[in-house]
Amino acid sequence: MKVGKIIGRIFAVLFAVVLIFLLGRIFMMDDQGSLTEIVPTEAAKEAYASRGKDAFVTHKLPRSISVDGYFSAHSLVYNEDGRELQITGRYNESVYGYLGVENGDDFYWELRDAEGNTVSVGEVVEEEQKYFYRHFRLVFSNVTVTKEKPLYLFLCCDAVEYPTADTVGLHVHVEGQEWKTYKLDKQERSALS
Repeated sequence: MKVGKIIGRIFAVLFAVVLIFLLGRIFMMDDQGSLTEIVPTEAAKEAYASRGKDAFVTHKLPRSISVDGYFSAHSLVYNEDGRELQITGRYNESVYGYLGVENGDDFYWELRDAEGNTVSVGEVVEEEQKYFYRHFRLVFSNVTVTKEKPLYLFLCCDAVEYPTADTVGLHVHVEGQEWKTYKLDKQERSALS
């Protein structure tokens, strides 16, 4: 009888450890708290100077992770006056093995239209390492976002020809999607002034 209790407790402990591991992994995957604030670029400062708190709009991304699972995005903010879109891109370092590259130095980010044409190449203005993930605050310049045209985000690497012709980008703006005013926090208002 004692052996049965010991085995039962061992399985209970193992189950608890596995459950804690899975919950921790889910928490790490869903963490969208990195690099969420507006970067005070010249275009952002000019828009804030002319329109104040109404200079920036946002909306929830239709999907937060790419179809192939190689990267994700969050915290999209658009500045119509400055034609600038800021978004946070993220990938798990395991993507190096999937694509057969040494590290992410060869990666860059593109916004593309529905036809696959490059609208803008992103500039990495901030970077952060957290858990197994690399987060990038990206600024896309000269971008006109309209309700009629969708936009897609792509993680690109010329060294291994990724994305391929059949790769689907991450939908960041859907046709007909409504914008809402982005609420600036105190720190963002101070940085933009």
